[in-house]
Amino acid sequence: MRIIARFGLKSTFFLYLFSYVLLAGVAVGAFRYPHFMLVGVLAYLAAYYVACGRWLFPTATYGAGLLVLAFDKVFPPASVFGPLPVDASWVHLYFPVAGGALVLYAGTFAKRFGWKVLSVFSILLAVGLGHVFISWVSPFWRLFVPSLGLAPVFPEPFDAPLYILLYQMWRVVHQVFTRVRC
Repeated sequence: MRIIARFGLKSTFFLYLFSYVLLAGVAVGAFRYPHFMLVGVLAYLAAYYVACGRWLFPTATYGAGLLVLAFDKVFPPASVFGPLPVDASWVHLYFPVAGGALVLYAGTFAKRFGWKVLSVFSILLAVGLGHVFISWVSPFWRLFVPSLGLAPVFPEPFDAPLYILLYQMWRVVHQVFTRVRC
């Protein structure tokens, strides 16, 4: 297996595509800070599934997150419930449901119930290992590659090799346990 394979390039492309649509909304002022960060997290899993050829559900889930962000800017929870003691957002209600749905969506790669559970477990393991990978490698990466100031909220253009390796690792971990091909 090549380290830089087409899957890593495809998923990184979709990650940047999803993330920079969100960044454009932030730049225009359509989304409130810091609530857009939760929807940005959904871009990572959505990009993985889209690179596997599963377009509809991940794109719809991410698009609904963008709509919830826009709705939150126009009609915040404080306009419904009055002054709130904490900074609340409709995204706080949407993110756990959407994140859980995207994690459980990994079960659609398998046919039997046991393999579906194993597929969900393996995607969780892949995300956890990917987090450890990025946490350990990124400080060394920053020694040689300067930041544009977008990280950690948005993926930076110079960080593409890290994300290519991240998605290749996700794919390998997800396929080792479940024999999934995407």
